[in-house]
Amino acid sequence: MLRGTLITGLGTLLSRLLGMCRDIATAAMLGMSAGGVMDSFVMAFRLPDIARRLFGDGSLSVGFIPAFSRLWQEDRRKAWQLLSVMLTWVFLLLVGFVVIGELICLCGFYCFEPESKIYLISHLLSLLLPYLILICMAAIASAALLTLGNFAVPALIPAILNIIWLIGILMVAPHYSDDPVIQCYLLTLCILSAGLLQFFVHLPVLRAYGFRFDFNFAAVRGQMRQIFDGFFPQIFGLMSIQLNILVASGIAWLFAGPPGGTIRWLGHWLEFPMHTGAAAAIYYSERLYEFPQGLIGLAVATAIYPLLSRHAANRDFRSFGDDLTLGARILFVLAIPAGVGLMLMSEKLVHLLFQRGAFTPDDMSRTADMIFWFGTGVWAFCALPLIVRAFYVVGDYWTPCRVGFYGCILNAILGLMLIWPMAEQGLAVAASLTVGVQSVALFLLFARKHGYFDFRSFFLSIGRASIATGIMAVVVALTMTLIPGESSMADIVHIVAGGGIGAFVFFTVYRVLGGRELGILLRGRERKKEPVEPKRRRRSKGRKTKH
Repeated sequence: MLRGTLITGLGTLLSRLLGMCRDIATAAMLGMSAGGVMDSFVMAFRLPDIARRLFGDGSLSVGFIPAFSRLWQEDRRKAWQLLSVMLTWVFLLLVGFVVIGELICLCGFYCFEPESKIYLISHLLSLLLPYLILICMAAIASAALLTLGNFAVPALIPAILNIIWLIGILMVAPHYSDDPVIQCYLLTLCILSAGLLQFFVHLPVLRAYGFRFDFNFAAVRGQMRQIFDGFFPQIFGLMSIQLNILVASGIAWLFAGPPGGTIRWLGHWLEFPMHTGAAAAIYYSERLYEFPQGLIGLAVATAIYPLLSRHAANRDFRSFGDDLTLGARILFVLAIPAGVGLMLMSEKLVHLLFQRGAFTPDDMSRTADMIFWFGTGVWAFCALPLIVRAFYVVGDYWTPCRVGFYGCILNAILGLMLIWPMAEQGLAVAASLTVGVQSVALFLLFARKHGYFDFRSFFLSIGRASIATGIMAVVVALTMTLIPGESSMADIVHIVAGGGIGAFVFFTVYRVLGGRELGILLRGRERKKEPVEPKRRRRSKGRKTKH
C-alpha cells in the first residue's frame, strides 16, 4: 500500500503542478470573467468532466477493480474478457449519452439568442461531449493497471491533458485570435486531442501484461451484473464531492451577473447576489484545494483500495481494519496541516500564481477568499474518498449513497442561503460544511455497522496533528508578518519560508508528541512490536517446596 501511495502521490504531484501551470496560463489569457465567457467555458468543461469521473474514475471503475482482481487470481483469460466487455459497454453507453447531450445542445442553438450565455455554453458543450467517451475508457484501462500493481501510468494520465491544454494556450489560441470566444473554441479542440492520447497510451502497456481483446459477455455476465448493480448507489457516494461542486457551480452560474443587474428569469425583482465570474472563481480556487486532495486523499485511497479488496476477498478482516486505520492516520496527519497552510497562504498563492494579464486584483481577492473557506474542508475532501471505498469493499453501497444524497440537498440549501450575505464565498462554506458532515457521519456509521476500525490510534493521531498544526500556524503567521513586500518575489519568499518553516515545526512537534506516521510512510510499513515474554519467578536457593 505504502509503495503505491508514494508512486501515486508523485504522479499526482506532477499532474497537479502541470495543472497549476495550465490554470495560470488560462487565467492570464481569459481572466475570471471575460464578459461571462470564462464562466461558460468552466461550466461546459465541468459537465463532461463530472461524467468522466462518474463513469470512469468513479462508480464503474470502483466496481470494476474488485471483480477484475478476483478474476486475475482465478483465471487471467476471464479477467481480460471482463476488461474487453467493460470497455465495449462503456463505449456503447456513453455514445448514447453523448447523442442525447448533442440533441439538447442543438435545442440551445435554436432556442436562445447568440448573446445569451446558454447559447455559448451549448456550442462549447457540443464540442466537449465526445471527450468523455475517450477519457472514461481510459479510466477503465487505468483501473485494470492499478489492480495489476502499475501505479505509474494511471497517475501520469491526467498530465497528458494538462500538457496539451498548455500547448493550446501558449502556442495556438492567442496566436490565432484575440477573441475570448474563439480562444475557448480552440481550447475545446485541444481537450479532444488530449482524450485520444489519454486512451491510446494504455494499449501498449496492457498488451505487455498479456491483454488481447476478447469479447465474451456470457463468460463474465455475473461480474458485469455485480458492477452495474452497484453503479447507481455509488453516484451519490463516491461522487458526492464532485456533485456538490457541480451544484455550487450551477448556482454561481445562475445567480451571477453584472453589478447592479437584476435576475431576468425571476422577473427582475432581485439583484444578482454574485458578480460575473463566480463560477470561474470556484474553478480557480478548486485548483488549489484539489492539490492536497489529490496528493494526499486520492493517493491514499487509490493505493489502499486494491489492498482492501484483497483482504476482503480473503476474509482477512483483521488486516483490513489495520490497513484502513493506518491509511486514515496517514491521511489526516498530512491533510490537517495542509488545509491550515492553504488558509494562511491563500492570498499570497493567488497573487503569485494568477494575478497577471487579464486576471485583475479584484479577481485575486475574490479567488483568495474562496480558497480560504475551501481550506477549512481540506481534511474532509481528503477523507471522503477513503471511507467511501471502505464501504464499497465490504459490499455496502447504499449507506454512502444515502449520506451523499442528503449531503447534496444540504449543500444546495446552504449554498442558496449563504450567497446573499457572503456572495460566492457562501458556496465554499456550504461545500466545506457539507463534506465535513458527510465524512464524520460515514466514519461513525462504518464503525457501528462493520467495526473494522481502530478509533483509539486514529484519535491519538488526530490529537497530535491538531496540536502540532496549531503551533505551526502561529509560527507561520509570525514568519509571514516579519517578511515585508508585496511583489512576486516577496510572495515566493513568504510561501517558501512559511511553508518550509511550517513543515519543519509541524513534523518536529508531531514527532516529539509521539507521532510515527511520517516514519511509517517513509519506511513503507509499520514497525511491529515484538511480544515480550513474561518473566519467570526465580526460586530462592535452598528453599524447599512442601507437599
